[in-house]
Amino acid sequence: MKRSAALFLLLAASTAQAHDVRQLGAHVHGQATVDLALDQGNLELALQAPGIGILDFERPPANAAERVALAHATSVLKSGSWVTLPTAAHCRLARGSATADGFAAATAPVKPGQHVHAGFSARLQYRCANPVALRALVMRLPTVFPGLHEVIVNTVTDSGQGRSVLNAGNLRVVLAP
Repeated sequence: MKRSAALFLLLAASTAQAHDVRQLGAHVHGQATVDLALDQGNLELALQAPGIGILDFERPPANAAERVALAHATSVLKSGSWVTLPTAAHCRLARGSATADGFAAATAPVKPGQHVHAGFSARLQYRCANPVALRALVMRLPTVFPGLHEVIVNTVTDSGQGRSVLNAGNLRVVLAP
């Protein structure tokens, strides 16, 4: 149980750091980060992505179609439909959440030439009855959201740490053996 708490703290710390950086400075358009932690039967994923990578804008929605697109993107991220886990792992989504930050109308006027950054955060928690079968998974973010050209996936498992860089031609994340 202590190991589970340590993995969760590592995941939370890296997610908090990514969130702070995104809020304080510029983010890389077209690039998202996913932190993945697997401990026994618990699998957690934490996503940080720039708004422009998920949608075609980083400002408050200008019309009904953009409001629908924003709601749809948030729903897709929350549902976990962008992740495919091996059926042999017998995983079920225990909790999913997603937020869209920076898309609300600004309370202060934006100066000419000033770029406002907006982005998405999502967290998925799965419970897996057979975690040994989680040797790899498919993360379809670059195909679901074509504006994401690169997804960096940082993994932490009982076997070690790893890093994968995904794009539309490579969606597979191999977990440490």
